[in-house]
Amino acid sequence: MNQTQHRIPDPVDYVEMRRATFGADMTMNLARITKGGRIPPEALYSRPLHWLEVSAQDYACFTNDIFSYQKEIEYEGELHNIVLVLQTFLDLSREEAVEAANKLMTSRMEQFEHVLAHDVPPMIADLDLDAEARQALGAYIEGLKDWMAGILDWHHISRRYPEPELQRHRARALGPAALMRGLTAATLPRALAGLFSAG
Repeated sequence: MNQTQHRIPDPVDYVEMRRATFGADMTMNLARITKGGRIPPEALYSRPLHWLEVSAQDYACFTNDIFSYQKEIEYEGELHNIVLVLQTFLDLSREEAVEAANKLMTSRMEQFEHVLAHDVPPMIADLDLDAEARQALGAYIEGLKDWMAGILDWHHISRRYPEPELQRHRARALGPAALMRGLTAATLPRALAGLFSAG
């Protein structure tokens, strides 16, 4: 809907929507299925674990948006990116918006660490989790940490976002004829200059 109306969403709506479009909810559900089976439901669906998951999701989403900004905005005409959202609603330059998005990433990581240090231990004590449940919970939380680190690592090594790759992809999408037109437009002035200087 936003795309067809050429409407940039407001920050609150965007953050909630982004978790779904990034597939973060699906990832969390898969983690619950594969790693959460030995965690009692009252712990798995507790408020502290919810905030750990939300913090991890937002960190991953903002990471993707920062790395993919040029690809999405300049090359694809996308409107759904936290950098563009912050640019628009806070009236920032692109550089300022990237910095603001990075601060949001940092705040989500700090929130994750705060909840882990101050909210999870009382929850474990209140629920009187046994050793097996504590071990399973610890493995689940380590999985969230690994997921965030993996998302960041993938974006650092991926070839999807550097500008030379974006230009090659655009050339392939336009097809050989468009590429030849581009080459002709680039080489014709030099060819004409050589022709006239030879006379």
